[in-house]
Amino acid sequence: MGIAVQELLANEYFKDFHVIAGRKGLNKEIQGVTLLEAPDGPRWTRGKELILSSGYVIQQEPDCISTSFREGSLQQISAMMIKRERYLDTIPEDIITLFDQYEIPLISMPFSIAWMELMNQLNTVVMNRTVRRFRVHTNSVAQVGNQSYKEQKIRKILQAVEMEMNFPAFLHDLVEEKDYYSSSNFKTITKSFGLTNSDYWEPSRPYTRYTLCDTINMARIRLINQDNVEGPRVSWIIIPIELDGIIQAYFVVMESREFIDYYDEYSLRIAFLMLQDVYEQIMITQHLGNVGFENFIHFALDYQEKDAAKLFYQANIQGISVYTPYDYIIFHQCNEEKSARSERSLFIESFQKSRLGKFAKIIFLDENEGVSLAETDLAIYDAKTQDAYFGLLREFGSLVTEKCAGMQLVYALCREGRNLQEIRECVSKCQKTLKMGQIIFPDRDIWEYSMLGPLAWFEVPANELENLLKEYRDLLIDEKNRELLITLKFYLENNMNY
Repeated sequence: MGIAVQELLANEYFKDFHVIAGRKGLNKEIQGVTLLEAPDGPRWTRGKELILSSGYVIQQEPDCISTSFREGSLQQISAMMIKRERYLDTIPEDIITLFDQYEIPLISMPFSIAWMELMNQLNTVVMNRTVRRFRVHTNSVAQVGNQSYKEQKIRKILQAVEMEMNFPAFLHDLVEEKDYYSSSNFKTITKSFGLTNSDYWEPSRPYTRYTLCDTINMARIRLINQDNVEGPRVSWIIIPIELDGIIQAYFVVMESREFIDYYDEYSLRIAFLMLQDVYEQIMITQHLGNVGFENFIHFALDYQEKDAAKLFYQANIQGISVYTPYDYIIFHQCNEEKSARSERSLFIESFQKSRLGKFAKIIFLDENEGVSLAETDLAIYDAKTQDAYFGLLREFGSLVTEKCAGMQLVYALCREGRNLQEIRECVSKCQKTLKMGQIIFPDRDIWEYSMLGPLAWFEVPANELENLLKEYRDLLIDEKNRELLITLKFYLENNMNY
């Protein structure tokens, strides 16, 4: 959106600029600037320009203005400025009459002002006004990391975009898979054009792509109507929001009526920078929060009874309740040639994108092993069955494999709803489950503590357990031993009560 002529002239810099005709058109919007120093110059106007002239062309070709109006070239401009007493001592009355007739402001400007100075001042006025309009305030600025802040900030930025540009805006958060809109107008237009939200960054129809700014990857996408190639085409502007080279979200502005203008690009860049800043703040806060939580978990794993007061103190600093019940998951990366911790950022990104990441936290214990804590109440809500829970873990594993080729994850799970005061015991159970599970059930990649049955009571060294199991695996070879093994299975499952 440009700037109204009267709004521009209200600035101190323009105090010596005088409107001499067309006062009824002072509300017209300026969207660009052009020079008129040739008789046929108005032929190349596109509309809504502020035309600047020294008066030379009018002196040389007195009829050029009336000819341009007669040909329909000047009717769409927003205003015209002519230098005072450069080539014209006075503005001809017939020109004043024409500008009054078409309600286009005609302005005399000081002789001494350079064109570049004037254009820079115009750009500065528009930029300052746009920045003022994009000042976004929230009620929770002190809580940078919480969801309400993020939602408030994004929605207010998008609303400011639509208010400033009259084009509806939209943002798709890839990490949370969540959509934000400037208003319902964007949804209405999307539906009317038969589009889905994913069409905006991955069009399902033929399209063209034109780069508007390669620095921020701002581009215009236009759909091709194959039934009417010369007819109207749907178009939008898209800018990816990136952090460390990873796309976090897509920012989209729909060109529902016409192309954005020169000054709209100011608004787009400001909105993009503000959105980028929101994501950077969230990332920094989350990183600090994750580091603080990880440090607390390491402390909790090492603490003694005498350190209980310190545990509660550290939990209070981190805003953690030690009484919250958790399910505990140990993950282990099996490829010894890889280091999971060295790919920490990609691991965290994969975790946040997974469904598990919506209600759990992840902490590294060493190079290839870590623990994930899922609040039991939330975990039960999202994964009521063992199969559902296992599905969440495998989804996380597949996302890690996509990001970090060659890595392979296995898991051990303890779903007993124990609080952080019992974390050491729960992690120990998970580690035991991981070690024994790989031997007892080698065809699995996820083991739960309850799977171990009575074997969970014994501390059997891995090599001895393997030797014991070898005898039973040999029995499996002969079909006649099937009944014996079934009997043994029931005996063990019933607490060795024959």
